[in-house]
This record gives sequence, structure tokens and C-alpha cells, in this order.
Amino acid sequence: MDDKEIEKYVEDLYKELDGKISKEELRKIFNIWLSYNYSPEKVKEKILQKYKPGRILKIGEIKEEMKNINTVGKILTIKLTEKDGRRTYSGIIGDETGTIPFTTSREMPFKKGDVVRITNGYSGYFKDKLRLYIQQNSGVEKLDNYKIERVQTVPSKYTIDKIEGKSRNIETKMRILYAEERETNGKKRVSGIAGDNTGTIPFTAWNKKLEEGKSYIVKGAYAREFKGKIYLTIDENTEILELNEDVPVNEKIITLQEAIKSGIATGWFEGIFLEVSDDSGLIARCPVCRKILKGTECPEHGKVTPINDVIGKATFDDGTASGKVIFLRNEMESILQKNFEEILKMVVSTPGIPVIKEELEKRILLKPYRILGKLSVKDQNFFNITIFEIKPIGNKELSELKERLMGMV
Repeated sequence: MDDKEIEKYVEDLYKELDGKISKEELRKIFNIWLSYNYSPEKVKEKILQKYKPGRILKIGEIKEEMKNINTVGKILTIKLTEKDGRRTYSGIIGDETGTIPFTTSREMPFKKGDVVRITNGYSGYFKDKLRLYIQQNSGVEKLDNYKIERVQTVPSKYTIDKIEGKSRNIETKMRILYAEERETNGKKRVSGIAGDNTGTIPFTAWNKKLEEGKSYIVKGAYAREFKGKIYLTIDENTEILELNEDVPVNEKIITLQEAIKSGIATGWFEGIFLEVSDDSGLIARCPVCRKILKGTECPEHGKVTPINDVIGKATFDDGTASGKVIFLRNEMESILQKNFEEILKMVVSTPGIPVIKEELEKRILLKPYRILGKLSVKDQNFFNITIFEIKPIGNKELSELKERLMGMV
């Protein structure tokens, strides 16, 4: 983020806080929060929470882990649930900027259509959805003379690069670049990476079928921010429509060093593979959660009948940094040019020989590739990349890569 962009946020904060804090001090505070890999919008919100706690938030401004929330909204739905002598009210409240579910155990003598002022609430995620919690000591007051004519329930259109941690009711077109299906507490969950011509984003879809390589339009999704990275959530209420045409995907190359410094979760990288790890080969997974097992015991599901899978590991270097790369089954099939059954047969027919490692070395060692991967950064000197797509690079890209690699010498 350059100085001009930071200055815009400082100016906005200076006005919001009525000049009570100097621009110099705001600039210093802003840069400190940025150094913790928070997005600029998240930093702005944290500063406003601290220095202007009593302000009235629009519904669309409510983000995760906020305290002392004051807001005004129209009740769209409300219901009372009684269980074991405990009464709980839940529903949805909204204004012209969006909607949010609410939950409270205090009395709520209101009905659908009432406009209420809520003070001293807090926000958090439950079942992967952002919610507003109204406490016993929160204030809730009906506003008879306050009108909210229009509530934002129609999804807002976004390109992937414009999605922020506070974005909700999202409509976007995207292509699924990688998808893996698992089961959690009886619910099917698809996790992966989606992209368009502006960028990529990790996603999780609950009880939805999304296939790798296909393009979709989603309506009613929402985003959340975790450790400075943005994630898209597609729940049971999200509408999904498969598109007949492919959504174009931006393959802009970034360096590993840029990705680590800026906190980018996924991206396209170009480099060479320096070494293939000895532990590349067949693995056993839990058939339910797909965690890698060392025996027949899954820490989550107990004794299971493991299923076979294949994994590859190698060191990848782009001239600015190097890290451990993990190839999942689809990418292993692509590199080895064999389906999984053929890979399994190859291993069984050559007992005691690290045939998968040897085959990987023949095909990728010291050769230039373009990869789409997700970074898991432990610290500035250690990170993993899970690969979702891999392909050889052309002569032009190879020349640029050689220049970067020569810079290491």
C-alpha cells in the first residue's frame, strides 16, 4: 500500500474523529496496525472503535469481533424459541446498507417492521455466519418516528478484487480453480480457490455442489477477514447458477516475496523446482474428513478404514524466496500424466523403490513452471505452498524468470 492510499485513510479518519487526533498521530497508528497484516478497512474500523466508540454504525459497517455496537435497523424477521426454560429471540435486522441476523436472551417486545435502536451489542461468527448479539445490558428501543424505507436485500455486484472482510450479500461471477469436498458434522463442505479477471479468493461452500473448472454466478454470499486475508462463504441460502461460458481468470504473476510481505493468500508464481522430498508418495487419509493418517485411527473420527491418496512435495524457488510446495492428487495426475489407478499400480509393482519421487524428479526438477498456489506462512523464512494448478511457462516468461534467478547469484 503506497503513501497516497494511506493518506486518504488518514484524511477520512481525521474528519470522522472531528480533528481530535492529529494527522501525524493517526498516520503512525495506521501504519502500526498495517504492520500486523490487517486490511486498510479493518485498520480504519479498529481506530474508529477505539477513538469514537459511541458512533452509530450502519448495518453494513458491522464486522466480526466488534464490541459496544450502536446501530439502528428495521426488524425483518423475529421469532421466540423456548428450550429448557430458556427464552431466546432471533431474527434479521436491516437498513439501506445490508442485513444481519441477531440473537438475544433478553425480552424483545417488538414485531416485524419495527425500527429499533440497539446499543452496546457485539458481533461474532456462529455456524460461519456473522451475527449481532444483544446482551442483557444492551439497550433496545423502538423508534416510532424513524423511517427506513428501503432495506438492502438485493445482492450487490462485486469483482473479486473489490470483496472486503465487511462485504455481505455478494453477487459475483467466478470460475472454480480448485475444489475439495469434505464432510463436517454431517454437512458437505466444498473448499477451494475461485477467480475472475481481477484476482483469486479462497472460498467455502456448505451443502452446495461446485465443480473444478466450471464457472458460476453466486448471489447472497458473504466475506470474512481472518489474519489479514479475505475468505468467501457460500451457505445454504446462497443462490448458485452455473454459467455456459468460462469466466476469464487473471494470471498476473507476483513474486513470493511480494506475497509474503503483503499477506496475499493465493496467487500465480513462476519459478523452478530445486528438490523433490523423500516423503513424496502414497498416503492414507480418513474417508470422512480426509486428514492424513499414520495408522487406522483418525483423531476426529476414531478407528476408520483409510483410503489411499498420493501427494508430492518439492522445494520451489522464484528468485525472491523459496518454500515447500505440496502437490495434491489432481496436480500429481497432471504432472505424471497418469490417473490415480495407474499411479497406484506403478507403486505396487515396484516395492521398496521411491518411484513417485523419481518420476517427479524426471518431470519437474530444475524446470520452469507457472503455478497457482495458496501460501501458508509460518514466518518470513518458512512457508508452504499448496498447488492448485501447474503448467510449463513459455520463452518470454522464461527470460524474465532467468533475470530474477540471476539476481540470486
